[in-house]
Formats: sequence, C-alpha cells, structure tokens
Amino acid sequence: MNFNNSYRYLLLLSAVLTPSLVAQTTSAADLADLSNPTSLAGSSPSTPDFSSGTQATAPASGVISTGETATKAFSAVGVDVKVGAGGIGFDVATPLARKFNLRGTGYFFKYNTSITENYVTYGSDIQLAAGGASLDWFPFGGSFRLSAGVVGYNGNQLTGTAALDPNQSFTLNGNTYYSSATDPVHASASLHLGNKAGPSFTFGWGNIVPRKAKKHFSIPIELGFAYVGDPAIDLGFTGSSCNAAGTACQTIANNPTFQQDVAAQKSKYQNDISALRFYPIVSIGFGYKF
Repeated sequence: MNFNNSYRYLLLLSAVLTPSLVAQTTSAADLADLSNPTSLAGSSPSTPDFSSGTQATAPASGVISTGETATKAFSAVGVDVKVGAGGIGFDVATPLARKFNLRGTGYFFKYNTSITENYVTYGSDIQLAAGGASLDWFPFGGSFRLSAGVVGYNGNQLTGTAALDPNQSFTLNGNTYYSSATDPVHASASLHLGNKAGPSFTFGWGNIVPRKAKKHFSIPIELGFAYVGDPAIDLGFTGSSCNAAGTACQTIANNPTFQQDVAAQKSKYQNDISALRFYPIVSIGFGYKF
C-alpha cells in the first residue's frame, strides 16, 4: 500500500480575550464644584451648608464605552465548523482573559476507497477522528493568534484488505511472488498515525469569540502540527505463494524468505512516512459567537 499516497488522501480529506471592560465609570465630581456655591459661603471648609434648601448633587458619572465584550472569563461562547487535513471538525471556545481563549476541538471523517501498492489492490477505510484542547493567545488584541494545546485522542488510521486472484503476481522488498491457484494469498495492511495523545502547536487568524460587541461571525484559519509520535504500520499475508510457473508453492507462514521480505517492506514504509509524527493541522472554518 502506498502510504505516501494514503497521506495525500488524508490531507485532501482533511480549519481571550481582547480589549478591557465594556465600560468604565469615572469618579464623582468634587463637592467643591456643586452648582450653588453661594449656599456654602457660611459653611466650614469641611462641611457644606444645606440651609438654603437647595440639594447639592454631583454630576452623573461619565461612562466610556470601549465597544467590546467577552473580556471576562467564561462570559461568552463561540462555536465553528471547519474542514481541513483532519477531516470535518468543530471548535467550541470561551474567553479566559482579555487576550486568551480556552478552546476545545474535534474532528471526524470516514472514507472508503481503493489503493494499489506493489500490484495489490486494497479495499481501504480512511478514518479520521481526533479531539483535544488548546489555549489561544491573541498577542496584539486582534485576530492573529498563537495556540498551544494537547491532542487528547488520536484515532487517525488507514486500514485495507485484499484478496489476490490465483496466479496473480505481487512484489515485496523488490522480490516477485505469485498467488497460489489452490490457496490464494490474502493481504491486510494498516497505518495508525502515532500515539493516542500528544502536544499541538498552531497559529492562525480569526477569533470565534470576537471582542467587538456587535461582531458575531468569524472565518478562522489555523496552521500548525501535532506531535503524535512515529506512525505504526502493519502488513499481514496468509495463503500460499508460488513461483512464476505456479509450482514450488509454500504456505506463507512457513516461508522464512517471504517473512523477511515482509519485514523489510514494513521498514521501508516506516522510513517513507516517518515525517508523519508531526501530523499537519490545516483548516478553515466559519464561526459564530453567542
């Protein structure tokens, strides 16, 4: 199975708290600025004279509106739907502070296809499933952000099976084998993309919990990677293999040369996809703040 092509399938299939308080209250005006200064003429410096019957009042406090909201912890919720390297996904976020969000992420997707490798056509299932959380930091108070998080569940994998026709040829580690006419070869392959959990690091644009009071919609874009460790590959074969003439057949389980070629082929695949320990995160979505 061509795991480089499989990875391309995965990529193709597979997207707080800014400014401060909404209003500030200014301090009350000094009592010395009361509107009827003559009524205070006979009073002591520290005690106003209200004998004239005129009530002295301070002017109403001024309120300066910043035009912002969602600046306090858990004061709002934003959600989005997105598509990217991880499949179809969603985010749920809430502010923690002026320039910080707490965000939860999930991906899911399943796709059936066929992949041919070494003259063997596998019926394959591509399953994308992942979930995690991250802390989003908006250093400039705008839409640009930096995020550090953790993938709490990594279920991304590719599995495939194949039944070879009698006398059908296939290769392993550069050597050609033929499926037995009486005991045809069956093959299986799987690719698990790393560990179940790992750290993630991304950057992007778009805050799904906008700080502007009247802004609700956003288009978040995210780029980065999750470090999930080395992918795990497995190849399995049953049945019997023969020479080109269809003779000298031997069961695969009892054929040491065949088993050595299987191990060597797995090692080649492992080297080819070693970069997948840094699983790419690429997505674009559409968000709404409640």
